[in-house]
Amino acid sequence: MSSRDCILCKLISLTITAIVCSVLFLASLHINYQWEFIKEHVRFRRNSPQQNGWIHSPQGMLRVYMFNVTNAESFLNGTDLRLKIEQIGPIAYHVIGLNEIVSQTNGNLTFRRNPHKIFEFDPLASSSPDILNQTIIMPNIILLSSAAKLHDWVFFVRHAFNAITINESAFLKETINYFLWDFTIPTLSLLAHYVPNIVSNCGLLYNAIRPKELIYNVKIGVDNGIENFFRVNTFNNKTYFPQQRAFVKRAKKSDEYCPVILDNSFDNSLFPPFLTPETELNIIATEACRTLKLNYDREVLCQGFKGYRYTLSDVNTNKDCLDNSLGIKLPKGMFDASRCVSGEVPTALSAPHFMDTAYNFTEHFEGLSPDKEKHEAEVILEPTMGIPLEEKYRFQVNIPMPDMKGFNKDLQRFSHMVIPSFWYEFDMDDMSTLTSLFMHIGVHIVPNIQGTLMVIFLVLIVYSCLRIYLLITNKTLRELLCETYKKK
Repeated sequence: MSSRDCILCKLISLTITAIVCSVLFLASLHINYQWEFIKEHVRFRRNSPQQNGWIHSPQGMLRVYMFNVTNAESFLNGTDLRLKIEQIGPIAYHVIGLNEIVSQTNGNLTFRRNPHKIFEFDPLASSSPDILNQTIIMPNIILLSSAAKLHDWVFFVRHAFNAITINESAFLKETINYFLWDFTIPTLSLLAHYVPNIVSNCGLLYNAIRPKELIYNVKIGVDNGIENFFRVNTFNNKTYFPQQRAFVKRAKKSDEYCPVILDNSFDNSLFPPFLTPETELNIIATEACRTLKLNYDREVLCQGFKGYRYTLSDVNTNKDCLDNSLGIKLPKGMFDASRCVSGEVPTALSAPHFMDTAYNFTEHFEGLSPDKEKHEAEVILEPTMGIPLEEKYRFQVNIPMPDMKGFNKDLQRFSHMVIPSFWYEFDMDDMSTLTSLFMHIGVHIVPNIQGTLMVIFLVLIVYSCLRIYLLITNKTLRELLCETYKKK
C-alpha cells in the first residue's frame, strides 16, 4: 500500500470516529441512560432475564408457629380464668412458586400464579427435625368455629349442635402434623348438615395451600406509563374479590373506602420504578380477599442497595368495613377473612401475638408477648427499579368467639375470646445472582457510566479532529505546538 493510500485510510477512519463519537455525544446530552434501561425493564419482554427470574417466584421460607395450651383442664373447670399458652415452632417449609404466562401483549400480561408449586418440609430450619410428631394441646378449632358460626341461629339449631357434639372435647391432644394436615373430628360429617360449607379436612396448612385459581392481568410497557408497571387490571377476571361482593355494593353506595376493590393495586411481585416515599402502594392479599396498604417507614440498606422499608401495621382502620366476622364484632387491628377460608367460619387475621390490636388479650391469655422485631410484617423495595429486596409477611389466624349463651358449659367458657390458632411468616429468599446483577447494572453502573462515556466520546472527537488536521497539513504535533507558541 502506498503512502498516499495509507494517509487516505487514516483520514477515513478518523473521520468516521469523529462523526460517530459526535453523534453519540450529542445523543447522550438528550438521553438518560438509566431511563432507557428502566424502559426496557418495564417492557418486560419474553425470555428477558428479569422475566425468567420472575417466572419462578416467589421463593422463600414459610415458618409456622402454633400454640400449646398447658392448663386446658383447669380452664374448663373454672380454676383458671385465663388460658396459658406457649408458642411452638417454627415448623419450616421451603416454598417455590410459579408464574405461568397465559398471554402477553405490549401493554398487558396475563398470568396464572401457583404460589406453592414446591412445598417441602425443612427439618433443619425447624425448631427440631421431628417437630411434626410432637404432641400439643389446642382448642378444638372445628368445634369452636362451627359453634361461633351458629351463635345467632335459632335455639333449636344450637340445641341440636350440643346434642351432636356431646362427646367432642373443647381441647384436642394430637400431633402437630395432625393439626396442620389431617385435622378432622368424628362428628364432622354430622356437622355438615347444620354448618354450611364445612369441609372434610380442616388441616390448617392443608386448606391454606390447596390449589386455587389465581389469574392476574397486569399492565406492562411504556405506553401505559412506567408508574403503572404491574398495576393489576383484573384478578380472576374481576375488578374486586368475588367473595366480598356484598362489601363492593356497600362501598359503591358510601364515600368510605373498602379495600375489597382492586383499585389500582399491585400483585406484590413487582412494583413501578422510580418510587418515592410519597408513592401510594396497595397490594393484593389473596389469603385475606382484600388489599393492604404499604405504609412507608424509612430508608434502609439491604443486599447492597438503598431500599424503602414499608410496614402493614394498623390494617383495619375502616369503621364499618371488614370490622366484623359473620356478625361478630372485631377489635381494631383485626380484619375479617371468613369468606376467604374453607368452611366460611368466623375468622379474623391480625399481626402475631395480637400486636397493634385493640384486643385486651391479657384478659384471656397468658404467654403472649408482642414484639415488633419478631412480629411486624415488612416489605423492602429498591426504589429505582421497584424490585422487592426483602418481604416478610406475618399474619395470625384467629377464631373470634361471640357470647356462647345457649351452648354447653365448656363452650361458654370461650365467650368473647379471640382464639389464636396459629401464625405464619413468609420470608422471601435473597435475590438470585442474575437478578442482583441486573439490578446493579440498572441502579449503580448505568447512571455512573453515562458521564464517563461522554468524556471518552469528547476526547475521541478532539483527538480525531486533531489527527485529521495534522494529516491534511502534513505536520507533526510538535510542529503544531511550536507554531502556536511562536504566534503567542
